[in-house]
Amino acid sequence: MRGAIFDIDGTLLDSMNVWYDLIDNFFEEYGAVLSEEESRNIKELTLDESIPMIIDRLRLPLTIDELLEEFKHRMFIEYSENIPLKAGAKEYVQKLHKNGIKIAVATSGYEGLCKAALTRLGIWDCIDASAFSSEVGVNKSNPDVYLLAAQRIGISPEECIVFEDIVSGLGGAKKGNFVTCAVYDDSNADETETLKKLADYYITDWSQAKEW
Repeated sequence: MRGAIFDIDGTLLDSMNVWYDLIDNFFEEYGAVLSEEESRNIKELTLDESIPMIIDRLRLPLTIDELLEEFKHRMFIEYSENIPLKAGAKEYVQKLHKNGIKIAVATSGYEGLCKAALTRLGIWDCIDASAFSSEVGVNKSNPDVYLLAAQRIGISPEECIVFEDIVSGLGGAKKGNFVTCAVYDDSNADETETLKKLADYYITDWSQAKEW
């Protein structure tokens, strides 16, 4: 492999529960209780996709942009101050960087949040390029964001490995002819068998990742 493309939330950052808590706490502030099915449906969406549902469910007198800015403000504090890397992630990224592997991140997250966290945690300088789902206009079940990341580091998909923690992302990367590695996260524990079948590799922590 000449290139490595990393998802961020749930893959490099131990952040998924923070997003889930944000949604749950917001509903609690408005005195709303989500059913298990509602909670699961919302948490499977990106923030951009879930905000119209939240506004409708709570009958909020807010625009989509207003609520998005409120959530991003709340999360910026967590990303810039609190959210940790997963164990071994820093060492693995630094090792690839030292070995001359081109590194990109491909995420449905927001640039300001991601850069704040990865800068604080000491690996932003190892990243050669970034690509965001908002730039390509489709979610990660499509290969577009990974293809954009590969283009920006100048490596063909066949020579890049994509590290992802979600089934839809792995499926999208496979459509783009990338080598894939599924990364365990507490949020995807119930999908372990699907992840193993879909990806070329599967790791439960970064100490298991190959040195290319």
